[in-house]
Amino acid sequence: MRTHSRRKRGEISTPIITILVTVAALAVTGVAISWMVSAGTSASSQGAAIIVGTPVIQDNMLYMTLKNIGNADTTITACRIGSNVNSSKITPDTIVSGGSGVLAIDFNGTFTAGSTVKGVLQTNQGVLQFSAYVQ
Repeated sequence: MRTHSRRKRGEISTPIITILVTVAALAVTGVAISWMVSAGTSASSQGAAIIVGTPVIQDNMLYMTLKNIGNADTTITACRIGSNVNSSKITPDTIVSGGSGVLAIDFNGTFTAGSTVKGVLQTNQGVLQFSAYVQ
């Protein structure tokens, strides 16, 4: 009696399956690494602005110190206090990467001395909310 094993036609051998699974895993890993590198690169070239100290309003002028802790310039596009008070005059309007500056923003409106008002500073990097003390 002879015993021999026969393989079915069309059957894929175990080494070939191992190679195919390894190639697929390497391809998926390569795509994931590529995505992480591109996401990291774009995240590292963004600005991040923070307000330092307490903003103050004196004679309808808002003064605040803005620090750019990112590595891209931050441009101030608008500032709003309350719901209807807007300003179009912002000096300076750009804070360079790693720098800081005292913003002087002129408003047309009446503020009650001794009160605290809420505001929003809009930049090309996002929106910063703040509370300012009226002197």
